Amino acid sequence: MGLKEIPFEEDYRTGDHNVLEEVFRPALRESNRYWRAVGYFSSSALESFGRPLSEFIRNGGTIRLITSVELREEDVTAIERGQTERQICEARIDQIIDEQFPGRVQDGVAALMSLLQIGRLEIRIAVPKRGRGIYHEKVGVFFDAQDYVAFSGSTNESKQAFEENYESLDVFPSWDSPQRAERKKRHFERLWEGNATGALTFEFPEAAKQKLIRICSREPGGNEGVERKVESTAWRHQKEALDEFLRAERGILNMATGTGKTRTALNILQHLYSDGAIEIAIISTEGNDLLKQWFGHVVGLGRRIAGGVPVYRHFETFKDMNEFLLGTGRRILVCSRGSVDMALRSLAQKYGKRMLLVEDEVHGLGSEANRRRLDGLTANVRFRLGLSATPEREYDDVGNEFTKEHIGPVIFEFGLDDAIRRGILVPFNYYPLEYRISAEDRQALAQVYKRKSAREAAGNPMSSEELWIELARIYKTSKAKLPVFADFIRTRRELLQRCIIFVETQEYGDEVLEIVHKLHPEFRTYYSGEDSETLRKFARGELQCLITCHRLSEGIDIQSLTSVILFSSARTHLETIQRMGRCLRSDPNDLEKISHVVDFIRVGEEDELTGDDERRTWLQELSHVRRE
Repeated sequence: MGLKEIPFEEDYRTGDHNVLEEVFRPALRESNRYWRAVGYFSSSALESFGRPLSEFIRNGGTIRLITSVELREEDVTAIERGQTERQICEARIDQIIDEQFPGRVQDGVAALMSLLQIGRLEIRIAVPKRGRGIYHEKVGVFFDAQDYVAFSGSTNESKQAFEENYESLDVFPSWDSPQRAERKKRHFERLWEGNATGALTFEFPEAAKQKLIRICSREPGGNEGVERKVESTAWRHQKEALDEFLRAERGILNMATGTGKTRTALNILQHLYSDGAIEIAIISTEGNDLLKQWFGHVVGLGRRIAGGVPVYRHFETFKDMNEFLLGTGRRILVCSRGSVDMALRSLAQKYGKRMLLVEDEVHGLGSEANRRRLDGLTANVRFRLGLSATPEREYDDVGNEFTKEHIGPVIFEFGLDDAIRRGILVPFNYYPLEYRISAEDRQALAQVYKRKSAREAAGNPMSSEELWIELARIYKTSKAKLPVFADFIRTRRELLQRCIIFVETQEYGDEVLEIVHKLHPEFRTYYSGEDSETLRKFARGELQCLITCHRLSEGIDIQSLTSVILFSSARTHLETIQRMGRCLRSDPNDLEKISHVVDFIRVGEEDELTGDDERRTWLQELSHVRRE
């Protein structure tokens, strides 16, 4: 049908119209996106907002919601004394959640929090730039695949507004009132991006988001919460992993992507604090997106632990290291791997027996740079936890030995096949596309071997690792794959829906983009240094296809992802597992989900077996695994 089929009037008023049944319900039924700026952040407001959304949710819709908090006299005074509006808003939101959200929430709030958890709802907070009060404007936009309808007026989605108050609503369809509809839409966009003249806009605090999700995850009949998952048969491995670590006190959990490594680590952290075994915890990994996720999880955990535990962060633009080091009492630091040595040098000697170190994506630890910086720094640390889907660095015995020394051995394993059989991860179909290298590739390979010979003659021979890296780069960027892909994807366009394409370089990605562009309009690239808003748009479903290099290989959870295309496939299992893991996660909105993995297999000369052949055999066997 679509929004154009709804007989919208120019304006609606209480008494003459039923705005809920004439505007909101029919428009949401036909929409795939909904933008709304309305009212005041509270449990009742969210309940009213969430109640009419059932069909919209079933249709896969995504929401941008702008709400507000009231700035009281004491808040304005605090701002005048140096606190920022963002700090005041975060504190007020936290207070509202504690005061207004009970242990059992109603269906409207539960529905919204389910969307928030899976990335289909994003919330921002707006407040007036001057004075006190709340941002009270009410404007919205409904979108379908082709058109949109903007509206403004006094009505919000409350029972009081729909049934009791005298309210009005003006409606501007893009096909009837294009200029006014565009002005309303552009105003919302400016407000959302923080560029509105009279308002300040902030992202909804990650800690508050996690707190709301936790409240709703305990609901009977709602989304199954983490605590309940751990107790279920399918997720019993998390309890087993926790018990094994508490017995060993140091070691690596080798758990497949999507099977709850982070949750298991948080359970360990909570257990050690609750038992009084630790005073300080340091959590370290690489990549700002992953560090932000960790910080959000840990802030929520810190609030749940009796007495509370403050959480500091030292990555990207956040520089809390000195405050953490100078602090007293219990505290947690989330930091980049490049700065964890500073914390360990300062604190390991003094607090080591009452400290937990968590190294996420532990396979990255064994690099030469990390070995130099971290050597010997964990000798006094009692509790050391490593997390990875593939902890060993293939072809790097020195790095593996360092990781074992720094953290400990692998003490628990739960692989991809285990996770698929239990229904934790979804099964997948595997498409190995064969290609033969080009004359240009052969010439590039010959140049590598020529450089190898020259270095040997000069007394500076290439290591096996250096040689393989250079050869692998040629295979990963072979243009011979492009026509093979074009022919395949032309008949399987559906695989570009909710799809990530992994390439080796941005230049190669541009060539892949030309093929995708002819077949699918909703795509975007995501390379190093780009704004994470692209990733958020993809998670919300505003983009269907993402072309990227390595940035999404680790730690990013987008449950609706169904396909990965591996132009860049590594000889080692590590990278392949990480990249495949993006699409193997279960989706609560698609209980029958089966994922798709597209791979490229180089055809060797005569009877030559390549590393690609080995990977194909492994993935073909794994693709036959189904839920028990």
